[in-house]
Amino acid sequence: MLITGLLAGVGSVVFANVPDNFVSLVGAMAAGAMLTVISETMLPEAYAKGGSIVGMSTILGFLSIIVINSWGH
Repeated sequence: MLITGLLAGVGSVVFANVPDNFVSLVGAMAAGAMLTVISETMLPEAYAKGGSIVGMSTILGFLSIIVINSWGH
């Protein structure tokens, strides 16, 4: 926890003047990595218990987050 906090502080100083496009790229890569982990870990069990509605609810949840986030800009 302490190392993560320290590296976050270092990163905010080192990357203070990078272009917004680079920040967006890094954020998109992090989001893709998180979706991959969630898909590989949680969706097989959810599909086994919930059936085919799991895929549609996952997509709708993801799209709703994108829509809500785009309203703020």
